[in-house]
Amino acid sequence: MIIAEAISRTQLRELTKVLRKYSGYKDELHFPIVKFVEHKMPKLFSGFSFEVKPKNYFPANIHAETDIKKRVIRVREDIYLGAINGIGRDRMTIAHEIGHYILLVVKGQKFYRSFKITEIEAYRDPEWQAKAFAAELLCPYHLIKGMAAYQIALACGVSEQAASYQYKIIN
Repeated sequence: MIIAEAISRTQLRELTKVLRKYSGYKDELHFPIVKFVEHKMPKLFSGFSFEVKPKNYFPANIHAETDIKKRVIRVREDIYLGAINGIGRDRMTIAHEIGHYILLVVKGQKFYRSFKITEIEAYRDPEWQAKAFAAELLCPYHLIKGMAAYQIALACGVSEQAASYQYKIIN
């Protein structure tokens, strides 16, 4: 089992607030995820690169990957095109990979491997951390307070499932 350093949702929320502020998107409800990953991240993070790959580049059912050694996020072409066309799940996939990149490369978060631990707390699960980061980046608490889930989905460009999840966390 892979275990990450603990990080709370509140800490992830603050991290995404800082990222939004420094990228110039502090108060934008519909975060321009493709523009951000292609144009802002290379300016904010030295050595970062973003690659769009054909579907057959990845193993079955893999949509994207973050290579921390090479400082690159790679995304399947169909996912990339979906994000450009406003597909919420695809936008969330890119935000999820940005979460891995920020936490592992920029923040330098450590991973641990254990063969004895079979269950971990969510805040120590690297996949939960990236998912929560993505939700906070695309559906920021300070902008969606008081909105219904369907309003969050429309305003933030995420799936109804992601909007409902974020709504439940906030309320």
